[in-house]
Amino acid sequence: MHLKYMLMASALIAAPAMAQDRNAGQNAGLQDIVVTAQRREENLQKAALAVSAVAGDTLVKQSVTQATDLSRLVPALQVAPAASFTQIYMRGIGSFGANAFAEQGVAFNLDGIYLSRPAAPAALFYDLERIEALKGPQGTLYGRNASGGALNVITAKPKLGETSGFVNAEYGNYNAFKSSAAVNLALGEQWAARLSGQYARHDGYMSDGYDDENTGALRGQVKFDNRAGINATLMLDYGHVGGKGSGGTIMPLIGNGRLGPSDPAVVAAYLGKSPTAPVPQITAKGDGFQDNSYYGAALTANADLGFATLTVIPAWRKTDLNFLSYASSFLIRDIEKSRQGSVEARLANRSGAVNWVAGAYWFNEHVDANQRYDQGSNGLQVNSLLDTQSLAAFGQATVTLAPTFRVTGGLRYTDDRKQQATNFTTMPFVGFVSPGTGNFTPIFATIPAVATTDIHFRKATWKAGVEYDVAPRSLLYASVATGFKSGALYAASGQNYSAPENLTAYTIGSKNRFLDNRLQLNVEAFWWDYRNQQISHLGPVQVATTPGGAVYAPVFLTENAGGAKLYGIEAEVLFKPTPNDLLTADIQWLHARYKTFGYYAYSSSGATPAAGCAVSPTSRIAATAGAAIFSVDCSGRPLVNAPDWTINLAYEHKFDLAGGANLTFGADTRIQSASYVSIDYLPDGRQGAYTTSNARLAYEPAGGRYTLTAFVNNIEDTKVFSASFQSPVKNGVLYNQLRAPRTFGIRGSLRF
Repeated sequence: MHLKYMLMASALIAAPAMAQDRNAGQNAGLQDIVVTAQRREENLQKAALAVSAVAGDTLVKQSVTQATDLSRLVPALQVAPAASFTQIYMRGIGSFGANAFAEQGVAFNLDGIYLSRPAAPAALFYDLERIEALKGPQGTLYGRNASGGALNVITAKPKLGETSGFVNAEYGNYNAFKSSAAVNLALGEQWAARLSGQYARHDGYMSDGYDDENTGALRGQVKFDNRAGINATLMLDYGHVGGKGSGGTIMPLIGNGRLGPSDPAVVAAYLGKSPTAPVPQITAKGDGFQDNSYYGAALTANADLGFATLTVIPAWRKTDLNFLSYASSFLIRDIEKSRQGSVEARLANRSGAVNWVAGAYWFNEHVDANQRYDQGSNGLQVNSLLDTQSLAAFGQATVTLAPTFRVTGGLRYTDDRKQQATNFTTMPFVGFVSPGTGNFTPIFATIPAVATTDIHFRKATWKAGVEYDVAPRSLLYASVATGFKSGALYAASGQNYSAPENLTAYTIGSKNRFLDNRLQLNVEAFWWDYRNQQISHLGPVQVATTPGGAVYAPVFLTENAGGAKLYGIEAEVLFKPTPNDLLTADIQWLHARYKTFGYYAYSSSGATPAAGCAVSPTSRIAATAGAAIFSVDCSGRPLVNAPDWTINLAYEHKFDLAGGANLTFGADTRIQSASYVSIDYLPDGRQGAYTTSNARLAYEPAGGRYTLTAFVNNIEDTKVFSASFQSPVKNGVLYNQLRAPRTFGIRGSLRF
């Protein structure tokens, strides 16, 4: 195998090693990592579930400043942008969230607080203790919208009795400048404070300046601990994301493949696709922007009651979106304000033969959204007031039946109430004033409609598992767990919500340490039954009723499209042959195929939609003459964002220099087989097999107060598609979004 394939850094494997203390290189063995994936602190190697940890230091070393960067760290994870939204997929389970109605299929949590908005995972990736990726449904301890798993972001907390801090600064190509800093202050014996911040910017990766970054954030925390069983941490945070935002390019790729949507060559190629002028056209411009702000406040309070520990987490978050995007080939203008409040209360014990946790959860969210979509020959205006109230009660217990054998059972009941009051107007092109006389002034129909909904989605989810200590450092576990994603609303005058999606996961795994704690081997085999999958896409919804039947117009909706079977195996290996060497590997094989998968497509021209699936006409009535509605059957196709093979490899070596200094070389690669990034299943929406590699060289003097690093990411300059979207008005025309090109630079870190 080529040498580059022997290198990698999958945080999923590398992260446990990276999460070691700074003196780990002096130790012969691998260090233990503490996670809180099961709402209690436990050794990662003793946690009987599929979870991976990425340390905060690893995020800095890999230049991670936004959620989309996580794709290259965790093999099971695919994160893609959609205008100002973030789409998270875990082993192919996720949501194409691209409007105010959307919610994730993988729960995103900040310090145990669920963030509901697809735009919320922004301006958060700095001064972190770790990130935990939980694979598979988390229906008991995490509840709603965790059918595919959960992504937990854990911030670094104030430390009592310590005054310390750090400053990181990075400069690279594309005029990139990234910095983060934190200071920890001791405020007497029982109080401490921590203030941290981040600023990250780079010029656009695309020719017209799109795919840039301009992020600023601040986080303040105050901790009280009387060291007698009562402690609390108050956190306030603010973030802002600016710049031009994400961009897309027409397929097949033109020139160097990074020509943005407003590049003259891309515009010309788009305008040349049928239908052409004088049919109204949308012309992408360079005026795209995002001006998004995020606010948060949370209190985490713990009290030792003797028989158990009480944890209460009240939280409030505000997300204000204001952006204009052409990334999908047409104009999207969104002004959205959301407010969410939540309270979680838990009781948990930490001793005895029964280790249990029980709790209750309350969540409330209000969204006020004004969304406009202009596709040239079709327009849509959606003004929505959306409300969600959720209540849940849950419990989980692990019972020790023998010194080496334990059983686990958990149950959660969730009641989600969703309401909407939406006014929306579709504006399709219907012809010209008088084409016979040369008057090609376009005529647009105006079809107003109202959507109102008030519905409950109720679900009981559960987990059952067993675990057995084969040896002091070998754990064997098996579990069956269920999860659900709440029904999704959309704008329609008739049926305007989808049913919840459900997933049942069967898992068997083994976690092991060998060779005097120098070799770690973790293996997980899984089989997932995915039912009622929610698919978000542009499709026909009812906007009116006539004597001949319901009338349909195109709106971005979420419908239940079918079910799938997923199974595979993942193996994680860490090997530390010497105190100065670390090799890691993470190999995932995934077979993810739809058993049934069908949806409806709207064709403005009446032509058969372009799709790599079976397409057949329907008798549904389209809103305009000449348009038609088709049924699309993609049964048997693979899930999107679900490659069969994902391989992450890494090697790190520390060279000891005179006087106590050291030089560390690290390299990593990600090898991924082909996968589709769009439900159209067209050749241009398929990402072929690829390899991307990174390398770094870091110098650290004696004492370790500062580090100077030179790095290069995506050495091959591989063009990797992160998402694909077919033009709603130009049949078969796809716009793809790309991950970052080759980047390089220097990074300095100072600790005090």
